[in-house]
Amino acid sequence: MKSSSKSFLVPLFTIAFPIILQDFLSSFVNMLDTIMVGQLGAVDIAAVGLGNQLFFVMSLGVFGIASGGQIFIAQYWGKKDIKSINKTTGMMLKLSLCFTVLFATVSILFPEFCLSIYSKDQEVITRGAQYLRVVAPSYLFFGINVSFASSCRNTEHLKLPAVATITSVFLNAILNYLFIFGVNIGGVQIIKAYGIIGAAVATVVSRIIEALIVVGGSYAHKYVIAAPFKEFFGADKGFISKYLKISLPVLVNELLWGSGISMQSSIFAHSGTLVIASFNIMNSISNLVYPICLGCGNATAIIIGKTIGEGQTEEAKILAKKQCGFIALMAFFLGFLIMPMAKLMPFIFKVEAEVISMATIFIIMRGLIFSFDAFNMTSVVGVFRSGGDTLFALFMDVGFMWLLALPLGWLAVLVWHLPFWAVYLCILTEPICKSIVGIIRLFSNKWLRRL
Repeated sequence: MKSSSKSFLVPLFTIAFPIILQDFLSSFVNMLDTIMVGQLGAVDIAAVGLGNQLFFVMSLGVFGIASGGQIFIAQYWGKKDIKSINKTTGMMLKLSLCFTVLFATVSILFPEFCLSIYSKDQEVITRGAQYLRVVAPSYLFFGINVSFASSCRNTEHLKLPAVATITSVFLNAILNYLFIFGVNIGGVQIIKAYGIIGAAVATVVSRIIEALIVVGGSYAHKYVIAAPFKEFFGADKGFISKYLKISLPVLVNELLWGSGISMQSSIFAHSGTLVIASFNIMNSISNLVYPICLGCGNATAIIIGKTIGEGQTEEAKILAKKQCGFIALMAFFLGFLIMPMAKLMPFIFKVEAEVISMATIFIIMRGLIFSFDAFNMTSVVGVFRSGGDTLFALFMDVGFMWLLALPLGWLAVLVWHLPFWAVYLCILTEPICKSIVGIIRLFSNKWLRRL
């Protein structure tokens, strides 16, 4: 699919739409999960939210592995180098499996310790640990799915990952309802109500199904990534060294960035259980809109990487600036769509009025900063990484978070004892400062490197 700077919106949305649909449905079902768990009370919302923090860090590590791989796959696809695509997919699978096994083991054996990092509320820790032990096996299937789905997307097979996710999220929603609340027919209990444990079981089943669809579908349709398994697990030392040189900064980037986002939850958890509950509600609602920008950013990575692989470096520079500007402008208007959603919260969450009030303020603040988030995601993931500028992307993504926003956030909670909205203002210094540096790097054109 050749892209033109004069009509960049056509290839952008052609590639982005299946990704947007996939991520939107996933976010929508995550919100349904929060609504269902919300019927159980603020403690269970906080427990599941914090229980998912370890998955969040793990998932970003897996996405980091996949993002590193997609830098190669997109450029190899531009050259039609199928053998190298399969070697890259194999590297992604091996690293993802090692990573997810590690996190699953820690989640099963030491859940209380992991959750104590985020909260001192013993009831939240106990409930979250129960959830974490059950949901942990799903991590392995998540890693397999992300590796294959990323390879599918970057070789322009977009339909299969979307179908897999759509199937998974609807199955997850149905199983959540059945297992959280149980089923009684005519006074006879058909399925017992398991509460948040039921939500964990539903997640495990849906992720297994999603992985089976992506892997099985790839081989059934004979996609280029459907190679014999020996090709996945055999790579020369030269390729491994080249892969790690580019991909390792991406993995470190995602881990440190994900840990930083996770630390934000810890900061608000230290502000109180009601504050972290409202923060989780805000995230579930704002994430309904964010997939539009996320999908466009991932599409940008595919387009820019392929354009560089085809040798069209000047075209890639023009497309990068146009797509970053367009997505940031689009996000500016999308941010205002989030705010009216706050009016719906009293009808769908069975929580205290104070939680609803705080979540409303969180949502308004998130909406106002949305265009900065969108630009940063597009420039880092869509442009700098696909251009091979992974070390600068690491500096930009992690530096402002760990050296500025998180220290200010902890000071705001533990030393200055500021209200929750002022704490959030401290956290939001990161996307604003990062955008300024990102714009300078984008227009310098120093990010573009052929692999």
